[in-house]
Amino acid sequence: MEKRQLLHFGPFRLDAVALVVLRDGDPVRLNRKAVETLLILAERSPQVVTKEEIIQFVWQDRIVDEANLTQNIAVIRRALNAEKGDPAFIETFPGRGYRLIGPVNVESYTAADAIHPAESPHSAPPVAGPHPTPNPSSASSARWVSAAILSISIAILAAAFLFYYRKPQAESQAVFSPITRLSGQESQPAISPDGSMVAFVWEQDATQPPGIWIQPLSDSSPRRLTPVSNAAWSSPAWSPDGQSIACLRFGSSTAEVVILPLNGGPERIVTSILPTRFGLAYSHLDWSPDGATLAIDDTNSLSEPLSIFLVHLASGRKTPLSQPEEMIIGDVAPRFSPDGRTISFIRAFHRSYQELFTMPVTGGSATKLTTDSRQVSAQAWSDVPGTLLAASSRDGAFRLWRIRAGEKPSSTSVYAEYPIQFTFSRRTSTLVYSVVPNDPNVWRLDFTNPPSWHRVLASSGQDASPQFSPDGSHIAFRSDRSGAEHIWVSAADGANPVQVTRGAIRPSVPRWHPSGRTLVCNDAISQDVFLATDDGRAWTVRNAGFRGVHPVFAPDGLSVYAAGFGAITRYPLPSGSPEVVANSRALSLGIALDGKALYFVREPADTTLTRLDLTTGKSERILEGLVPYCTSCWALSPHGIYYLGTRPKSSALQSLYYLDFQTRATRLIADYPEPILPLGIGPFSLSPDEKSLLTVRLDSPNSDILRVANFR
Repeated sequence: MEKRQLLHFGPFRLDAVALVVLRDGDPVRLNRKAVETLLILAERSPQVVTKEEIIQFVWQDRIVDEANLTQNIAVIRRALNAEKGDPAFIETFPGRGYRLIGPVNVESYTAADAIHPAESPHSAPPVAGPHPTPNPSSASSARWVSAAILSISIAILAAAFLFYYRKPQAESQAVFSPITRLSGQESQPAISPDGSMVAFVWEQDATQPPGIWIQPLSDSSPRRLTPVSNAAWSSPAWSPDGQSIACLRFGSSTAEVVILPLNGGPERIVTSILPTRFGLAYSHLDWSPDGATLAIDDTNSLSEPLSIFLVHLASGRKTPLSQPEEMIIGDVAPRFSPDGRTISFIRAFHRSYQELFTMPVTGGSATKLTTDSRQVSAQAWSDVPGTLLAASSRDGAFRLWRIRAGEKPSSTSVYAEYPIQFTFSRRTSTLVYSVVPNDPNVWRLDFTNPPSWHRVLASSGQDASPQFSPDGSHIAFRSDRSGAEHIWVSAADGANPVQVTRGAIRPSVPRWHPSGRTLVCNDAISQDVFLATDDGRAWTVRNAGFRGVHPVFAPDGLSVYAAGFGAITRYPLPSGSPEVVANSRALSLGIALDGKALYFVREPADTTLTRLDLTTGKSERILEGLVPYCTSCWALSPHGIYYLGTRPKSSALQSLYYLDFQTRATRLIADYPEPILPLGIGPFSLSPDEKSLLTVRLDSPNSDILRVANFR
């Protein structure tokens, strides 16, 4: 078995291979970059490690701002919570770098050391000597002593092993090891039917579309399967005989399901699909055990949610299977059961919560397996009949769980800070997974010539939905930097962030009252509307007494408009009779500065912005070309609208545009430097002086693929 290294400092254990940090056996929530930063500090302790050395180790050949390192150190300090002088305390040496106080003890071992200690290279060799023949009484005593020693040894061994890992007994032999360590992002792993190879999507950098690669688990030499082109490839799925891979190919305006033989033969286009997946980070395709059918998430129209379709390979015909409710993202990531009779899938109700479902492959009612209202990033069938593995944030961080109908989910030892994508080989009990970073941060785009970008708010979590206060002195935004999504307020330059909401509320977009002292938002699950008020000392939050989606204050501050339940409703403040201003589906409300019109989209994937005249009650389409599922990625100005749209020849890349209401002319403001996942990043916000725009950008993702052998 592979040698592994544990670094001990204070109550912490750092596994240098699996990049896992434990405090007294319990996992510490740290993203990969933070763990790698801690690793080089621990390996070099008690020496001072320069900033340049840390950046080179963690980010390799990437050019990154020193703020990334500073943020990593801050994240580690918060997670370890070590006092000055403690073994886990990180000292700062201004202008030079950092050091971990230590001492750090290093232990090399294998899983075999814990399971077969007598055969371990660390075990003492047997001692040669005479073997007298015992009498019955001495033999009995010897047997008793031997049994006692054996029992004590087993107890000590078990305690030591559980102290390090606290894993279920069934996973005591699980061994973690990296499969890929490539630059860029490797994701969507798919293991071959015989468990010997893995296919994955590799996006080397933002300037190159992702392709599909294959690699034996026994070496580190990947081979490109897809041709080099302008197309983006996704969702590899192995044929049951292991000779072909089905996948998705996205062009600038078209998309197909394609089958690629591993031997280099001609490709086969099976069927056309919707030419986008809206930045949804799932593997969208699976191949049936009998080889006759593919399962895919797709939709016939942007006005309909995604649902599960069966694609019959003999004819290319698509048959709809699931029927999700309206006004949600829909059903994604289908997986066939081992006997091919059942399909499991993830139902995405919202960007922040999904649930796991199953249904017969012949159709019928869907069975809901989870009720957590948390994120589910991937799922697959395990080697236990009727049991699924699912990557979920049900206990805060992402972890792999065993899910079975009618039973409480049980956790496994695989966990991460960000969403997990995985595949499982039932034949070899091998789990292969990747962790997909999703680190949006708030940026300010100044309308200089040329336009210039400035990062304003950043953390190792997700920072999004920024909104300038009416006087431009503060920013309200949504962040999960505290471990759960909440509303925060900072100064306009990002300084002094203060948490506004707390507890069980799952807030959506914050919007300012004209006074700049109150915010309104809704709970993403219950749709209850909340008001948060700053009294100069602290923020207080109360339920407004009504429900809705994406509420906004009227410019006079005397009422709130909210969407939901097939209507847009005005709610007087502090109380009064609600007034329906439009019987229409609506999301992502915005109000004109003069209060005479409301702007909204009708569906989650709608690319059209509609304007409602509050005087006449008439509505009209005002803009075409929004990024699907980025329904609030726009900001109103007195004379037009700034919005995020796709580039003419690439649906995967975005740019900021401005539509002038009077001339109806659209002009380019700036290209986004990198692709962005559209879900949950808006709305954008125009500064009161109209000289800058708050937007959201993603840090460059970097992820590798890991293997867990003997995973049960």
